[in-house]
Amino acid sequence: MLWDIRTQMKPALAVIDLIPNIHRTPALAALRRAVLEGRPATFRLTDEERELAFHDAHVQLTSPIGARVLRALYDAGHLKLKKPATKSLPALDAYIATEAAFRAEVARLVAADDARRSRLAEIIADPACARPDELTVDLVDKVISARHGYAATGTVTIAGLPCHRSHSSATAADDARYRSEASFRCWWIDSAGQRQGDAG
Repeated sequence: MLWDIRTQMKPALAVIDLIPNIHRTPALAALRRAVLEGRPATFRLTDEERELAFHDAHVQLTSPIGARVLRALYDAGHLKLKKPATKSLPALDAYIATEAAFRAEVARLVAADDARRSRLAEIIADPACARPDELTVDLVDKVISARHGYAATGTVTIAGLPCHRSHSSATAADDARYRSEASFRCWWIDSAGQRQGDAG
């Protein structure tokens, strides 16, 4: 799951807290299990919905899709409550109502990521098609890795500008602190004759 998609989700416990008088930990376990099984209470989840409903990490996250699963579990009586259930859950229902906006934002983020990856593939295949304003240290590193190999140094013309990857010179203090690994600098000279990228 893209990091940007995760930023659109809420902590699962915060969403669970939208249900009054709920036992949080069992509810979190029930939500997680329902999403992983893909079949909560009364409806099935598609693979995409399962991926977008719940993110299991140090802080579990859920989306309006996960909130919909939670509501189904609540309505079916599968959540442990401290007091009898109520029919109305306005805060949870309000979050569920944002599902269309969430899905639209996810579609936008996925399309942007696909476009970025596609453009990167185009530039790697033909570095001359890049524009000078697209040059970044990361792009230079990826193109040189694709052209010459992962640990290689060298020069490749990207966007009509010679772009370089060279070994960085570590100081004696750095050598003492860090294990020995190849470290590179990527840089280029722009059309104004200025060095850009990693400092020399």
